[in-house]
Amino acid sequence: MRLFAKIFLVLLLLGAAGGGFYIYKQKNSKKNTTLEIINPSLGDITQTITATGRVQPIDQVDIGTEVSGTVSKIYTDFNQNVKKGQVLLEIDPLKAKAKLEQTRASYRSAENETQYQKRNYNRIYELYQKGSVAATDLETAEYRYKNAQSSLVSAKSNLEQAALDLANCTIKSPIDGIVLNRAVEAGQTVAASLSAPTLFTLARDLTQMEVKADVDEADIGQVKTGQRVEFTVDAFPNDKFTGQIQEVRLSPNISSNVVTYTVIIRASNPDQKLLPGMTANCDIIVEEALQVLTIPMRALQFKPDENTPGYRGSPSPPDGEKKPGGGKRGNQNRSRVWIVGSDGYLQNQRVNLGLSDGTKIQVVEGLEATTFVAIGVQTTAEEKNSQTTNPFMPQRKAGSGGTRMRM
Repeated sequence: MRLFAKIFLVLLLLGAAGGGFYIYKQKNSKKNTTLEIINPSLGDITQTITATGRVQPIDQVDIGTEVSGTVSKIYTDFNQNVKKGQVLLEIDPLKAKAKLEQTRASYRSAENETQYQKRNYNRIYELYQKGSVAATDLETAEYRYKNAQSSLVSAKSNLEQAALDLANCTIKSPIDGIVLNRAVEAGQTVAASLSAPTLFTLARDLTQMEVKADVDEADIGQVKTGQRVEFTVDAFPNDKFTGQIQEVRLSPNISSNVVTYTVIIRASNPDQKLLPGMTANCDIIVEEALQVLTIPMRALQFKPDENTPGYRGSPSPPDGEKKPGGGKRGNQNRSRVWIVGSDGYLQNQRVNLGLSDGTKIQVVEGLEATTFVAIGVQTTAEEKNSQTTNPFMPQRKAGSGGTRMRM
């Protein structure tokens, strides 16, 4: 029994020793901390406003008819180029010709009546001068002559209208352009009673297009005439088209209590990839800074603590400084970032900042291209290496594009 107790005691001591060693190893196991640092780099920063619009020709003409009748001939079709004055369509002219002959006969009758009443008035006037007729006879002759003159004017107007209707049976192109739409077929009857029906839609030039975009009321204050615009269309997702704002219309568009304003964007289309009606996803460039010194936005959010390599209790940034956001045009904000000084320790550095695109921000003053800027910390749970190194000096990690400080 005593032997069993001794064996049990020995096993208990060995177990306690093993457990103590495990606890020791765990307490001395330390997380490997890596400080991510970068150098400011040159880049472009652009502030944009997004909008959606429709591509359309700059000059688009709807061609109709002022006369009713049956379409007898069509001389052009979709996508064909036409010249100014070129015949596009003919309406059967038989009715127009018959009406022209009728009004011409009425005009001749009115002309004969006018000549007769004129001779009669002159004859009555001579007799009145001799005292052979009464004044009432002269007044009656004058009245009939003036009525004949009025009838002649009306007959002449009707004759001119009939001639115009006959000419309008031949539809001609008013511009040089391309046929976007043909709305009739040969043999179809068109009626022009109240409004002129549309027969063709022509575009003057498809090498110059415009985008009619809707901009939200919250953004319209930043949109100005002359600003550059980049946009894409679904048909060519890998192509980026450029344009320029030509007009900001003042009339609001209100739909479901959402207020937008129409912005007209002029864009060149030399390859004629842009077709009327395409949806354009626009980025209106309200401000941009090209090839300026930039740092990631992460640098402004980084705050070290006692576990951060190179940190020795530097003071925190004072309160009251403006937080950079880049939301206002031309606004330079003051902020602070953490840099690695010449002694290898982190230092708090004041900087003046400019434009931001949400990912990176412009550095106006306070940093150089050779400055090491801290942007974050990475930790990995691995056993501490027994080899001693300087924990505060920047070290390049193989296979990584950035510089890291390790502890």
